[in-house]
Amino acid sequence: MPKIEKDIQDRFFDILIDQKDGFDGTAINVYQKLVFMRYEEVIKNSIPLFVDEVSQKELEKCINLFMKDTPETPFVWQVPNDFRKFVKKQKLFHDRKYLYELLYYDWIEIEIYMKEYKLKKQKKFSWKNSYKLSNSARIKTFQYDLINKKYDAKRENYLVIYYDFTIQDVLKRICKENEIDYKEAKEVLQEPLHELFINRVFF
Repeated sequence: MPKIEKDIQDRFFDILIDQKDGFDGTAINVYQKLVFMRYEEVIKNSIPLFVDEVSQKELEKCINLFMKDTPETPFVWQVPNDFRKFVKKQKLFHDRKYLYELLYYDWIEIEIYMKEYKLKKQKKFSWKNSYKLSNSARIKTFQYDLINKKYDAKRENYLVIYYDFTIQDVLKRICKENEIDYKEAKEVLQEPLHELFINRVFF
């Protein structure tokens, strides 16, 4: 592309994403509004937990700033991740840091859903088998209780990950170290572990 054409194209896109004058009836501002509405639609539909916790005014401000920064990805489904990284980098909600964790939580569901994974044939779940974490699983420690929506206080989380492990042996050791009844612990964990296995979190 000749330099003059590229300069014109770059200038046009600069105008499209420059929101500081607001929207009016001119053709350029109509385009601006259309671009804004597209980003708003994608973000609202893809990161609902975050959207529920911010006001419409805050959301619009974030999207306007994000548009000016120009998202890196050409793929619509990856826009939420660019938005997530932008919001955190710009410290737009540093007074409510749990929002960064909500953004990650929303985004990782999209990433897992969009990626392709080779599914291995599953056998029946057994305490005596060795398992490893699935490529489609993610483990991350959060400082806030996202599941129960308790964002007012931080809490400490401890995670121990065994990439390849025999669940029964690990459980016995943990119970012994913490003076917990093994049979009782096994009974409590049976159903949730079976559910994780069926959902291919480990195999």
